[in-house]
Amino acid sequence: MSNFGIPRWAILLFGAGLVLFGLAVSQGWIRDPTVAKSDYVGTIDVSAKAAKLYRAVPFEWQVNSQAGSTKGNDTAYVRIDPSGERVILCGWLRLDKAGASLRATRWLSEAQLKVGDLRVPALFIAPTDKPPGDDLNAGCARLIEDRPAADAPLSLDGSAVRE
Repeated sequence: MSNFGIPRWAILLFGAGLVLFGLAVSQGWIRDPTVAKSDYVGTIDVSAKAAKLYRAVPFEWQVNSQAGSTKGNDTAYVRIDPSGERVILCGWLRLDKAGASLRATRWLSEAQLKVGDLRVPALFIAPTDKPPGDDLNAGCARLIEDRPAADAPLSLDGSAVRE
């Protein structure tokens, strides 16, 4: 018996359960089933011609801070490329001169991109201050298991985040 009246075997069993739970979480065995598995694969250069393949995805964002809440609207540009063995999603967010898009970027870091019925973390969408064809780089993610159509509906979804 331990000092608290709990048998030692129960404490050991609880500890082993915690270790197994930690292992399951670290291996991805326990995850939100509504979020598709994806890997960040880097950035690609977007030419003016290739930029026409990207679709505008307007969204509303909200960032909370000690000074109050800031809301705004912005537009991300996303492309679905199902031509390879795995589907690749690429996207960028054009930064404005006033700095509001920096808050939109913060919101995107915790938002999810809805691709048809799938939900993918929107963290791959790269902020940029360059126009297409002028060293604009889009961030890309590879979907592990799912294969949405190239014309699947796109939208961004998320709740307010802390600054």
